[in-house]
Amino acid sequence: MTRDFSRVLTILYGSETGTAQEVAENIWRESKAHHFRGKVLSMDEYEIKNLIDEKIVIFVVATTGQGDEPQNMKSFWKFLLRKSLPANSLQSMNFVVIGLGDSSYLKYNFAAKRLHKRLLQLGANSLLSICLCDDQHDLGIAGALCPWMYDFWKVIDELYPLPLNLRSEIVEPKKTRWNVIRMKEQVDENPDIYSNIEESNEDGYAEVISNERTTSADHFQDVRLISFNCELKWEIGDVAYVRPQNSKEAVDRLFEIFKEHNLDFADGYNCCVMLEDDEEITAPRVLKKPLTLRTIATQFWDLSAKPKPRAFAVLAYNCENELEKEKLIELSSYEGQEDWLNYVNRPRRNILEVLNDFPHATSKLTLELLFELFIPIKQRPFSIASSPLTKRLDILVAVVEYYTNLKAQRKGFCSNWLKNLQQGDRVRISIKKGTFKFPKEISTPLIMIGPGTGLAIFRGIIQDYVSKSESSNDKLVLFFGCRYMDKDFHCRDELKKLEDEGKLKLFCAFSRDQNHKIYVQDLIINQKSLLKDLIINKGGHFYVSGNSKNMPNAVKDAIKKALEDADYVENMIKTERYQEETWA
Repeated sequence: MTRDFSRVLTILYGSETGTAQEVAENIWRESKAHHFRGKVLSMDEYEIKNLIDEKIVIFVVATTGQGDEPQNMKSFWKFLLRKSLPANSLQSMNFVVIGLGDSSYLKYNFAAKRLHKRLLQLGANSLLSICLCDDQHDLGIAGALCPWMYDFWKVIDELYPLPLNLRSEIVEPKKTRWNVIRMKEQVDENPDIYSNIEESNEDGYAEVISNERTTSADHFQDVRLISFNCELKWEIGDVAYVRPQNSKEAVDRLFEIFKEHNLDFADGYNCCVMLEDDEEITAPRVLKKPLTLRTIATQFWDLSAKPKPRAFAVLAYNCENELEKEKLIELSSYEGQEDWLNYVNRPRRNILEVLNDFPHATSKLTLELLFELFIPIKQRPFSIASSPLTKRLDILVAVVEYYTNLKAQRKGFCSNWLKNLQQGDRVRISIKKGTFKFPKEISTPLIMIGPGTGLAIFRGIIQDYVSKSESSNDKLVLFFGCRYMDKDFHCRDELKKLEDEGKLKLFCAFSRDQNHKIYVQDLIINQKSLLKDLIINKGGHFYVSGNSKNMPNAVKDAIKKALEDADYVENMIKTERYQEETWA
């Protein structure tokens, strides 16, 4: 391919769980079909002084917590906020912003919107309106991203037409990101691939102390309270990110598939590889050392993941069977999104099942393509359910098991891995700041709404406040909800003991213990006199934690009725006296 060194496209991302990085790398692949070169970096890796010389920059930004920026763009963002920066600093830079968010959260795509606004303030020229991707869309982020990317390349091709000497060249998107080097040396069969990463106060290992079920044996939902001996530092409200590993059964099944198709890397123990950086895109640090393929399959590739459209494009690359290739291309295309929904999303089909369904394509896989086909295992967040003063890090885990509309059983990858942990097992954990902000004065009333596993974060808060209070505390109020008092009342004995000792006001809604259902929002209205006193007279703070589907809005409506002042509640939200931490 002839190179035009004026065609430079820089792609910068802010990513908390890896999705924004994945989107950025996919755009980089596509850019090769348009004869662009350029690096892909997190914003904090990028040398920000070079921004004034950039011609085109794509920013891919996830929003975390309560509208916060991801950790790997905080320094970049802090620099952009400097008041000393001239209003025309970036006048020669063209840019676009892609936001990744979830519309079930109050501050939907907030980080991307703020970045877009700030870049305009600094004189940069936006080539397209901001792309706001919503994880709640049937197609996930692809619902907004795919049509927007089509418009983007159309604009780019008009603004930066190819030179005559390149117009006759047809170049496909880049198939692979890195060079895969096959090693002859022998290495440990299953080392911890993250062990060479320098540990910090927020990242390290924890050892399982106990793993107890908090629901009755006859209850449909298995919920676990898992305690770790952990030297990491955390504060109340913080979040523990856990990185699971694939089960032996899943890894064995992967290599059975390789063996069935006579692939020369079917022996995962003896096939040892390492990755080498591309000049424009770096390989994951943990893979830049010799590892067996089985180790990588166990600790790095997510074998339970639903394959995204790009996975079907990867399978189609070397496929020689016309029927399979045609179907794979269709599933990878924008036009085939409805087919992808029906084949992958609705039945929750995983990548191993897809490999079974496309045997001709599977038989043509190469080592390089494996690293494009499988996505990395992502860390999963859990609210820390214990006070730092206990020296034990606890998490409350709902174990996911269900059947699809095709009657196929599905198990949550991380929750089932956690369920099977034994005493003494070591788990890699990262600690990140939670979104809740707490009053400076410990005497300020806290009203906590935590049905189900939404209790987790409040258990840690209650432990902390109780341990710091010398007497009874009538300013800690918890509204808890579950189905049955005798089946899924998590940490029941502990909470009841605190109530009996006068250290906690506890209100419980057991929705199925009577003919008519009772929820936490019903109890809020019933306790309006108490809540008016604690919130209006005593300046109390109000916290909500749990599933984002219906509960948060129902609770908000209930507290507005209880206080008889909707404007007061809206002002609480603005001043961060009313906070939510919810999940889909």
